[in-house]
Amino acid sequence: MKKSLFAILTFVFAVTKTYAGWYECFSYKGKIDKYSISLSFQIKDGYFGEKNKKDFNVIGVYKYDSHNNPIRLEGKFDHKKNKILLYEINNDKYTATFEFNFSKEKCTGHWTNLLTNKRLSLELTNTSILIDQIEENEFNNIDILQANSLDAFYFIGVYSKKKNHDTAQMDRLKIINKKDNTVFQIIDFSKIETLTGNIRTIIFDNVEIIDNKKKELIVWNDVGRMGGYLTIQFDSKTNKFKLDPKPTIDGPN
Repeated sequence: MKKSLFAILTFVFAVTKTYAGWYECFSYKGKIDKYSISLSFQIKDGYFGEKNKKDFNVIGVYKYDSHNNPIRLEGKFDHKKNKILLYEINNDKYTATFEFNFSKEKCTGHWTNLLTNKRLSLELTNTSILIDQIEENEFNNIDILQANSLDAFYFIGVYSKKKNHDTAQMDRLKIINKKDNTVFQIIDFSKIETLTGNIRTIIFDNVEIIDNKKKELIVWNDVGRMGGYLTIQFDSKTNKFKLDPKPTIDGPN
């Protein structure tokens, strides 16, 4: 079973997930210069736990809308200055930075290529806010780009939260063609008894690729004591993805 880079933190934060969820996420549409992008980040104080990242409290993902290959981000939110610095990660190296003033509406700043020092203008407009740390919060149809993707498809989880419930949940998974941004298929989790898409502490990691060639993936599910996952496999005969509705428990019952 493939484990995500942040799998170990699921247990670390499980003990704190007794009164509310752990997601505080902001999603945007915008442009780097003339290039359209989609960007989302999650604020997570104390997440990184590394000496050289002691001030890091943000992790995210973005994509160029003409290419649709998700790219990971991590960085800092300076609450006093209301500024965000995000590092773009490619092949475990920082390749660019995003710097902008934080706003729940519109953000402006710049993107810098760390190899060439070329700086381009950055404009972002908020499209959604997902915060499940407050039980009174209620929302529906919040799209969250997932960090993992297949060669031909990327994934967007559609999230909701009911009032006085303690966590957000993924209701559906959109499977989208990278080539033209059309929706190839939507996987519905409404008939699954246990909640889906809220096990990983980082919301962008709730979909994992098991076999890229066979187009097999898992979506994390709140089953058992430590959580588990649902398996989705591509059926070449029907040209569709098929959901196994029985969750697999990952760890003790």
